Amino acid sequence: MNILHLLNESEYVQVNNHFVKPDYHSPCEEFADDDDVALEARLDGRDLILTVGDLEGAQPLADGGYWLEGVGYLRFLSRGSLH
Repeated sequence: MNILHLLNESEYVQVNNHFVKPDYHSPCEEFADDDDVALEARLDGRDLILTVGDLEGAQPLADGGYWLEGVGYLRFLSRGSLH
């Protein structure tokens, strides 16, 4: 499945051992360019900003998450999947 589609369907993002609600995520996957911001969130007091190109470079993992070099483990979650 397309990582941008998963992002757009999610309410939360797991980044390593932290769960964050994105301040912004890209609403349009069809017209996204590599340098467009796809995700903005605050994580441990710092800004996490990922572009479309960053996310498309993530390696899919068997558990449904992704490995993104320089960031670590990413997983896109809905409210229902947290319960």
